[in-house]
Amino acid sequence: MRKRVFFTILMVFFALTTMAEGLTYLSTADFKAKVCYYDLASGQQPQWKYIGDKPCLIDFSTTWCGWCKKLHPILEQVAKQYEGKVYVYTLDAEKEPEVAALFGVRSYPTVVFCPMEGGPRIAQGYHELDYWQEAIKQILGVE
Repeated sequence: MRKRVFFTILMVFFALTTMAEGLTYLSTADFKAKVCYYDLASGQQPQWKYIGDKPCLIDFSTTWCGWCKKLHPILEQVAKQYEGKVYVYTLDAEKEPEVAALFGVRSYPTVVFCPMEGGPRIAQGYHELDYWQEAIKQILGVE
């Protein structure tokens, strides 16, 4: 019993310490409240309408993905650089498969850009900081 409790505490500690700092974790409920509301139970195809008050990017990753782990520090820099201008979210695609399925995410990392106007744009794979800065400028219109 003590081993099980210790193991559980250790797992929770590990999960909390490996969460990327500066990135805001996004659950399915958060996605519906901050990004785009949808209701799959209605039987209708979800319609895109970004509801945030600033553009955002959403990192779809997994805990086992090496490229995702390598990308997180770069996205932390992006979050700091664009603080107050762009929301930078991260979402565990295995824990939130419903949202990942909405965008057809099948490989990691995948980043979805949500501008204030128009539809979302998707970037896949690992890229250096300058790529993300240019993408934010071109897609989200933020300097």
